[in-house]
Amino acid sequence: MIGINLLPPELKLRRIDDKKRASLIGISIVIVFVFIIIGVVGLAFKENIKANLNTTKSNLEQDNILASEDQKIQELALLINDRWQATQSVDEERVLWSQVLQELNNSAPFDVQFENINAQVGETPNFILQGNTTTEREIIKFNEKLENSIFFNNVSFKSSSLTKNEDESEKLNFTLEFDLERRQIDANKPTNGESPTIKEIK
Repeated sequence: MIGINLLPPELKLRRIDDKKRASLIGISIVIVFVFIIIGVVGLAFKENIKANLNTTKSNLEQDNILASEDQKIQELALLINDRWQATQSVDEERVLWSQVLQELNNSAPFDVQFENINAQVGETPNFILQGNTTTEREIIKFNEKLENSIFFNNVSFKSSSLTKNEDESEKLNFTLEFDLERRQIDANKPTNGESPTIKEIK
């Protein structure tokens, strides 16, 4: 069967134009939807990247905080170690002054009197002792006892002078210099009147 289109040419052209416009509108709608989908996907991707960057930044800040805390702990440990070593050094270099003074007093002959003692462990000589006695023999005896002591060394007789007291008696003033033996009395062992035990300071 043969169909015959009896529409006027003007109407045919209008219908063709309508179909073209409908096709263009459909294509435009599809393009708009594509752009919308691309925009939504791009926004989601952007938010995802932003969230990842924030997470990475937070992790870096946390790592920096931990690294800073580790650094502070290491510095504190070094400080404690330095203080401990300093304490050990002081303990090794400590001087038992009660025993040193007792030894000094025991070394002095009966007629020797002390007038002044200048003690400077960090300088040489460590001791400058000024005293007086009646004869040079007492000074010599005192000098020998200091030389034979385990506490002292480098004993040196520096000067002496003779003066008179108000009762016309003579007094021999003298000055001795000596160093502290760099050894330490072992305070953990009682001496019981015997010679004290010693250990070298390293």
